[in-house]
Amino acid sequence: MKEKKVRIVYCMIPLLFLIIILSIQVFGCYDRTFSAFGPEEAFSLDRGDYKVHVDTQDPAADSCNVYYEINGQERLLARTGVKSGVGVDFEISLPSNIRNDSVRVAVFDEDMSRLPQIDTLRITRVLPVGQTVFYLVLYLAVALLLYKGFGGGRMSCLLTGFVSAAFLPFYPVYCAAPVRMTVLVVTGMSVLLLLKRRSRISQESIVRYMFFLALSLVALYFCTESSPFYARNPWDDVSIYYSIGRGITQGYVPYRDMFDHKGPVVFFLYALAYLLVPDCFYGGYLLESFCFSWLLYFAYKTGRLYFDEGMAGALSVLSMVVLLDGDFLVYGGSCEEFAMVIYGAVLYGYLAYFAGKKACDGRWMAGTGALLGLAFWMKFNMTVCLFVLVGMIMLHKLFRRHNILRDIVAFGGGFGLASVPVVGYFIGENALGYLKNGYFDANLAYADVRGMGETLGVFGQNVLLAVTDNPGITLLVVLGILTFVLSSRYLGNILGRAGLAAAFVLLIGSTYVSYAYLYYYCLVAVFAVLGMIAAAGFVTGRAGRLKVGDKAPFLLVLPCLCLLFVFNHNYREAAVLSENFKLFDVCEKEIELASDKRDKTILLYRNHTVQAMTYEGMRPAARYYFAPNISKKIPEINEEQDRYIHEGIAQFVLVHDVDVYPNLMEWGLYQYEQILDWRTENENLQLYRLR
Repeated sequence: MKEKKVRIVYCMIPLLFLIIILSIQVFGCYDRTFSAFGPEEAFSLDRGDYKVHVDTQDPAADSCNVYYEINGQERLLARTGVKSGVGVDFEISLPSNIRNDSVRVAVFDEDMSRLPQIDTLRITRVLPVGQTVFYLVLYLAVALLLYKGFGGGRMSCLLTGFVSAAFLPFYPVYCAAPVRMTVLVVTGMSVLLLLKRRSRISQESIVRYMFFLALSLVALYFCTESSPFYARNPWDDVSIYYSIGRGITQGYVPYRDMFDHKGPVVFFLYALAYLLVPDCFYGGYLLESFCFSWLLYFAYKTGRLYFDEGMAGALSVLSMVVLLDGDFLVYGGSCEEFAMVIYGAVLYGYLAYFAGKKACDGRWMAGTGALLGLAFWMKFNMTVCLFVLVGMIMLHKLFRRHNILRDIVAFGGGFGLASVPVVGYFIGENALGYLKNGYFDANLAYADVRGMGETLGVFGQNVLLAVTDNPGITLLVVLGILTFVLSSRYLGNILGRAGLAAAFVLLIGSTYVSYAYLYYYCLVAVFAVLGMIAAAGFVTGRAGRLKVGDKAPFLLVLPCLCLLFVFNHNYREAAVLSENFKLFDVCEKEIELASDKRDKTILLYRNHTVQAMTYEGMRPAARYYFAPNISKKIPEINEEQDRYIHEGIAQFVLVHDVDVYPNLMEWGLYQYEQILDWRTENENLQLYRLR
C-alpha cells in the first residue's frame, strides 16, 4: 500500500509540472485583430516578441510606423514598407512593458502624409511552442531516468520533486537557448547517475544537494535581476563584467582591448555565462544559483558539526534568507557574491579542523589553494581573511609537530593550478603586461593614500555605514564571532579561536579601509551562519536539547521564500510588474533603428552606464569604451576618450549631460547627430550617431 501511494505521488509531480507550464503558455497568449484601426487609437503591450500584420486598401499606402510614448515623447518602435491590398508582416520585440495605452500604428503615403485608417491590424505574441515541446519531452525523460535510476521509491520521489521545482524557473532559460540547455541538463543527469552508481556518495547526500540547488534556482529567480523574472540586470558593475565576458568570446582580451580593473576570473565567469545563454544575463543567473547552492551546502555542513541533520538542514534554509538580503546582494552578480561560496567552504573546513572533525590533509589544502587562487584573481584583497584561516591551521599543525611541508606544497599547487590558466591565457595573448597594469597597478592607484588619522576616520565611517545598512545581520555576525571566540563549546582550541578573531578583523580592515559599497558586505554576511548556530545552540540548550525532525528543512522552504520578499525588494522592478519602458530600453530601440548593421560600436563618454554595452550585437569602440571610477586616478582614460571623439571612432556615443562639456561639440561631436535627448528630474542623457 505504501509503494502504491509513492507511485501515485510520483505520477502527480510530473502532471502538476505539465499543468503549470501549459498554464504559462495560456496566460502568455495574446492575439488581437483590429478592424478599421485609426491612427489615433492606441493599446498596451507586455514584454515579448510579436508578429504584426498590417493591411490597407488605400492605394497610396507606402510605409507603416509603430510608435510608443515615453517620458512625454513619442518614439518610433518599428518601421516597414507596405503595399495596398497585399499587406505586410513584420516582428517587433519589447524588452519591457508598455502599459500606458500609448502604442499606435500609422500608415503613410510616399510624401509621409498620414492615411486615415488601417483596414486590418493583427498582433500576435510569438510563443516558444517548439521550445516548450522539447522542454517537456526533456523533463519527462529526466523524470523517467530518476524513477529508474533511484528505484522508484521515496528517494526518487523526493529527487523528482526537487528537480521539478528547479525546472520551473529554468523554463524561460531553456527557451532562450534550447540546445545549450539540453546539453547542460543531459550532462548534469549523467553526472548525477554516475555519482549514484560509482562513488561513495550516499543517495541522501545527492538528494540533499539537489534540494539546495532547486532552492537556489527558485530563490534567485526572484532575488537576482540576472534571472528571467527581470528585463535586464541594471547594475553597471555587472554590465561591465558581462560586456567584457562577451568580448572574450569574440576575441577581445581584458585590459588590452577592454579595460576594467576587476580581476580576470570574474570576466571568465561571465564569458562562461554568455556561452551558456547568449545575449542576456540568464547564464549569470545559472552560475549564481550554482554557487549559492554550494554555499547552502557548506552552511549545512557547518551546522552539522554541532547539530543533527534536521537542525542543520533547518539552519541552512534559514540562512538563505540572511545571505540573500537585498541590502548587500544589490541587483545580483557581483564579485563578492561569487566569492561567498569560497568563504563558506574555507570557513567550514577551518571549524571542522579545530572541532576535530576534519584532518585538513593535503587534498583539502590543494582544494583550498585552488579556491584562494580563484578569489585572488577575482579581487585580491578578498583573500586576506582566507589566508589567515589557512595559516592558522598550518600553525596549529606545526605546534603539534606535524610535517607541514606537504601541506604547503599542496596548497601552493592548488593555488598555482588556479593561476596557471589565468596567467597562461594572458601569456598566450601576449598581454601579460596589460594584466599587471590593469589589475595590480590600477587597483593600487585606486586605493586612497591617507594619513593614519584620516584613514582611521574613514574606516570608522565605512564600518558604521555597513552596520547601519545591515543592523539585523550585523547582530548575527557579532553574536557568532563573540560566541565562537569566547566560548569553548564550539571551538575548544584557543589558537582556533584567536585565528577566527584575527581573520574576521582583517576581513573588516581590508574591506572597509577605503570604501563602503553595499556589496562589500556579502563576505561579512557569511559569518552570520556562525550567529545562527550560536542562537540555535542557545535555544536547544534552554529547551532541553530540542530535537528537530528531518522534515523541518522542507517545511521551512515556503515561509523562508516568503520572507525573502521582505528582505529583498528586487521583485519591485520585475519585468512582469514594470509599467513601461525605461531609459535603456529606449536607447536599445533607438540604436536598433539607427543602425543597419548587426555589430555596432559604442563609446560611453566620461561615464560607466554600461547597460548599453549589453545590447545584442554591441561591441566596444575602443579599449576605454567606458570611464570607470578609477578614471579619476588615471588621466589617460579621459584623454583617450577625448581622442576617440575627435577621431570619430565610435558609431554611437552616449553622454551624460552634454551641457557639462561645452567644448565637446567643437572637439569632435559635430561629426555625430543626436538621436535621443532624455531629460528628467533624475537623468540627463544624450545619444549620438556618427553621421
